[in-house]
Amino acid sequence: MRSLALLFVFIFCAGNSAICSADDTARLLDPQSVFLHPNESLEKVQRGHSEATPVLVAQGELDQLIDCKGGGACPISAALIASQGLRAMSGVPLDPYPHRTALRVFQSKPELLQGRISNDRMVILLDYLCDDLAKASVAISTLSAPNSPHAALGEKWSETAGPDLTTAPGELKVLAYTVTTEDGKVLGRHFVLLKTNNAGRIQYIDPGKPLKKRMFDVEFRGVPTATKQQVFFRVPDGLDKSKRTYELNTVFTVRLLPETAEGSRSVESRVENLKAKIDKLAERLRSSGELTSPNTWRREGAEFGLPGVDLPTGIGGGGYLATETIELFRHCGKINLNLRDVVGAAHARPLVKSDSPIARKVLEQIVAGEAYVAVSITEPMAGSNPKEMQSKAVRYERGFKLTGRKLWNARLRQATHVVLYTLAADDPEHTGKRSAFLIPIDHPGLRVVDRYAHGLTGNSFGGLEFDDMFVSGDHLIGQDGEGGKIFTEHFLYWRLMQAAAAIGCGETALNRMSERLKTRKAFYAPIGRFTHLQQPLGEYHTKLLMAMALARESAQLLDNGDYEAASSLINGLKAEGVEIALSACDAAMRAHGAMGYSRDVDLGDRVRDLMGLRIADGTTDVMRMSVVKEAYGSDLWKMAVYGSYPDEPDSSTSAAPSNQ
Repeated sequence: MRSLALLFVFIFCAGNSAICSADDTARLLDPQSVFLHPNESLEKVQRGHSEATPVLVAQGELDQLIDCKGGGACPISAALIASQGLRAMSGVPLDPYPHRTALRVFQSKPELLQGRISNDRMVILLDYLCDDLAKASVAISTLSAPNSPHAALGEKWSETAGPDLTTAPGELKVLAYTVTTEDGKVLGRHFVLLKTNNAGRIQYIDPGKPLKKRMFDVEFRGVPTATKQQVFFRVPDGLDKSKRTYELNTVFTVRLLPETAEGSRSVESRVENLKAKIDKLAERLRSSGELTSPNTWRREGAEFGLPGVDLPTGIGGGGYLATETIELFRHCGKINLNLRDVVGAAHARPLVKSDSPIARKVLEQIVAGEAYVAVSITEPMAGSNPKEMQSKAVRYERGFKLTGRKLWNARLRQATHVVLYTLAADDPEHTGKRSAFLIPIDHPGLRVVDRYAHGLTGNSFGGLEFDDMFVSGDHLIGQDGEGGKIFTEHFLYWRLMQAAAAIGCGETALNRMSERLKTRKAFYAPIGRFTHLQQPLGEYHTKLLMAMALARESAQLLDNGDYEAASSLINGLKAEGVEIALSACDAAMRAHGAMGYSRDVDLGDRVRDLMGLRIADGTTDVMRMSVVKEAYGSDLWKMAVYGSYPDEPDSSTSAAPSNQ
């Protein structure tokens, strides 16, 4: 292998010609060709390495660049070798200058120079190195040990089935294992690339000596009811004299996904990669005390497209479908339910329906992370019932004068703008038609009033007051009287996303409950032996999976434009999904005893926030009534609203009750 000095020589090498064999050329000409097996592709990289064509970067060539306390350059070297293996696997020519690529990586991501990278950073690094695979996009996933400190939110392997250590064409796995000395000192993690697994004996590439043949025997450990809790690697035939312990920590899987005929990137890939970036930002904001700040999230998330993810690409958005976006809301809910407001344009999405320059400007600011839009519809005595709404719009010159009072609205102190709903100006028969206006939060005549909520404290809580407030016609979204349709379509989408966030919130609580049952001891043994504590785990795990399946079905209906078919599903999911998640979090909190009610864990916060969400954006009771109306007809709805049978109207009751 070349010395460190050669690393810098490559910076000055001219040309960018690729190393490409006849087999590579044939594979490139055949878009339907099957991807190579990892053993075949990695051996191809090893064979392609020479003094003249150094396509492998060994760990030792990079170690001197890493902070002396950072544990070495093993993961960076492993990622560079993995990217070469994926090139060979997909038929893309090998990178002829991987040392130059290494320096470019450090320049782009200087945090890697600190060493000891997290799972999230490893995923981001792999994605960065795979970005120029011309023939295929990639899906990157992680699977960690149940006791792993590196994956608080990531997926963990089953304690009965263990991790998947099989190999397959088009799939490359990087194994990270913890190295511990005989006296119990943890030296850190080492990363290797899996080539084959033959009946529990694996062959791998070690970045420290990437041309050497290396093998491990896989050993599972656990208890009778969970036999594969831990996975250890042993050097065969007693050849390892160091007496160190090698315990598998995380499996990084990079799967190649062929491009479609249009060349679009894989849906799964871009969603998974965005999740990794969300995790990285969450880690940074948690350390700075800004985890629940929507404005900070939008400002910093704009660097990777988070605020505009569900806006059309024509205005700079990501163009994500509802079927993709629900996965992001679910993921954010796992971190903290207050993050229900950080994915996508949120209440700015209806602005797409407006042609006004004001709306277009705000959408541009949303994408850039410079704007945040609240919504204001509920009123003190009317809730969101249009027939009892008092806020009104009156035409005046080339605009409108708005008068009214709103209450129980979130986000007003953080927002730059608000979508304000009033009765339509042109509705002489008072049928309850509504109009929607986009108003800057500092618009003359608009006053914010404060109230204080028990939960979801990342945003403010309060209302608005306005009296003969003039707005120009450009502030109207759509046409006068179209606010009802705008509201219905937007809130179906929004309720679905909130339900997905609630599901994620409940899933994290169950994971923490599981760990508690395994580790908390009472009367000299883990409390998990009390089977009544296990029952909620099974019940709510299944119910949350059922709710997520319904959410995905509903999202597909929205993507198909079938809002009518989606309506009862989404309203039901907003009710039951939130209630299931709330019950799951409550069970997890109680399983922690006094700690569950303390600030030592966030389970009490999750319960409190979900209690707020069962009211926000459509209460559980009203959502259930809506399901009954849509599934069984309007007779029962009329009975509830008017207090009489449909064929015996009570003329003394003329208005629907408040939803509040």
